Amino acid sequence: MTRRPHWSGELLVLVGLLVVYDRVAGLAKVRADEAYAHGRDLLELSPAGLEKAANLWLAGVGWLYDPFAYYYDLAHIDVTLVVFLLCWFLRPGVYRQARTSLVVINLIALGIVLLYPVAPPRLLPSADFVDIVALSGTWGSGGAVADRANEFGAMPSLHLAWAVWVALTVWTMTESRWWRGLGWVHVALTGAVTVYTGNHYLLDLLAGALLAAAAWAGTAQVRQRWGRTATSQVAASTS
Repeated sequence: MTRRPHWSGELLVLVGLLVVYDRVAGLAKVRADEAYAHGRDLLELSPAGLEKAANLWLAGVGWLYDPFAYYYDLAHIDVTLVVFLLCWFLRPGVYRQARTSLVVINLIALGIVLLYPVAPPRLLPSADFVDIVALSGTWGSGGAVADRANEFGAMPSLHLAWAVWVALTVWTMTESRWWRGLGWVHVALTGAVTVYTGNHYLLDLLAGALLAAAAWAGTAQVRQRWGRTATSQVAASTS
């Protein structure tokens, strides 16, 4: 039976990631000119102005502001945390890979943010995007929450990277088609919400999805190799 790691060590890992995130976010904010330039570059590479069209459509449907804003503000944290805790409690055999891949996702993403800060579409001067979350007046639309947000960390999209991590973790935890499907619905909703609210580009969504998939596959491969090595060493010591 696989033993789960002690909760205190896992809490230290999460706190450490938060500290690193705050430091990197602070460094990215002093490079605003670069972040705006990179954002304009991504917008020019996007196909047929889909981000702008999606954002302006939502801007004309006021009753959707709150649902989209709440999903953007809360779902990526709440859903990820719930799956993380359920995996720790219910599937310790899956948990180590899930935790390690999530750490890898965040560390690589923060490295990219440090080297290549990107402003979201809603902050680009003269791009005429509508900041749906700010207009919604919801919990995350202003004050301390907005002040602590990493405004120049659009690339890669951690919203989508975490959503893909959720889907992959749920897929590994259960064989239920319903739960597995729900995980991928979360991915689709997260992608739509981040683009429609003017917070992400299609290209950084793609980058976030690829990052999550690569981190998951890479950690799985490393664990398999370690498992084979450990098995070989045990066999050698008993022969």
